[in-house]
Amino acid sequence: MIEITRPLARYIVASRLDAMPAQVRHEGVRAFVNSMGCVLGGCRESVIERALAVFEDLSGPPQATVIGWGKRVDAPTAAMLNAMSVFVHSFMDTHLATVAHPAGPPAVALFAMSERQSVKGVDLLHALILGIEVACRLANVIAAAPAKSHVGLSTHGVTNVIGTAVAMGKLLGLDEQQMVWAIGLAVVQAAGIRSGHGSMGGKLVAGHATRCGMLAAMLAAKGFTCSENPLEGAKGYAAVFANPPNLPAAVDRLGEHYEMLANAYKPYPCGIVIHSSIDVCLQLAAEPGFDADAIQSLQLNVHPLSMQLCDRQQPVDRMQALVSVQHWAAVALLFRQAGIAEGSDRVVHDPAVVALRGRITVRADEGMASEAATVTVLFKDGSTQQSHVAQCRGSHARPLTDDDLGVKFRGQANMLLSAAATEDLLGQCWRLQDLDDVGQLAQRFFQGNALSSH
Repeated sequence: MIEITRPLARYIVASRLDAMPAQVRHEGVRAFVNSMGCVLGGCRESVIERALAVFEDLSGPPQATVIGWGKRVDAPTAAMLNAMSVFVHSFMDTHLATVAHPAGPPAVALFAMSERQSVKGVDLLHALILGIEVACRLANVIAAAPAKSHVGLSTHGVTNVIGTAVAMGKLLGLDEQQMVWAIGLAVVQAAGIRSGHGSMGGKLVAGHATRCGMLAAMLAAKGFTCSENPLEGAKGYAAVFANPPNLPAAVDRLGEHYEMLANAYKPYPCGIVIHSSIDVCLQLAAEPGFDADAIQSLQLNVHPLSMQLCDRQQPVDRMQALVSVQHWAAVALLFRQAGIAEGSDRVVHDPAVVALRGRITVRADEGMASEAATVTVLFKDGSTQQSHVAQCRGSHARPLTDDDLGVKFRGQANMLLSAAATEDLLGQCWRLQDLDDVGQLAQRFFQGNALSSH
């Protein structure tokens, strides 16, 4: 058996931010910017309102802010609800090799803790990078070839709880033994099944992972013990969630290679495996003389995972539309854009969208790369047109730039804040390393009169 729990714990405890490459530190800031933007974009949706109605009554003392509502609850509950907001529009980051989403949960957990105790930006950034790095590595252990996990397993559900525990443990200053316990306590709470995909229940996976990860680190800090090999043991994380697992992926070149640099940011608010279909349809719609109303039928050739996760020809609401490749292909062709508005219930039930979705056939192509797609259209006059995208936006070959992330942040933050407040907050997020007290951001932008009428 390869030992991975203690080597990871030892690395986390000994890690220093100033020893990390500048590219890694900047990627941590990018992850924070993206995560905070996604909180703002999703926080006012009904799924958060309903969850808040339950958990506000159950909350402990007011310690941290539920972003978008100006209400304060205990820190783990605030982090849970804010993590759900990150995931509401499926606009979060993605570790492309495993379809995990490692940044949002530790980011909002650390942000909630910054309201509970004073936290410097450099310390939050360091903890966030470690949480993302460990979550990505553990996702590789169970879901990146040669490892294999069941398609029904929510990779982010079972990895984010550990990434959040690691991040929180670093912030709390856990020693090596406590960090081992924190990882173990996170593992025993790990959960996430894709049966909730396309429903409010799917958002609870991220919230549960975030809350449980925080509690794991806080328990470990008080001497609450767990097993010594929760990741590699016979009844542990790797053995339970993968067949076979790839244990070496957790510690390979640890401290030299940063798997978090393989994390990516979504340009479209939907399942990552749909993005290539959106791009190819936008490309086709931009051709001179293209007329979506003249389409007789349309065939999309996509990577098999796109079919396995997102084959929903007629979604019944916006939650199902988030994971419907047919929906996003249709709106890309009809409206020539694919933003949050195109995933709304109004658009889901638009007769033109419904009709076009019904004319779309999706075919799983074993030879198609996950970032590629081909569309072939038959028009009513008998003519055909085809388009192909080899690398979609948001892929490793076409990543979002800092400017792209700024545009994405503004589009979501302006749903809640004034334009001036949005620019101020965005600037503060980019300057994360310079902040003396991150918790002051909540006071300035998310509490009381700070919220605009947006």
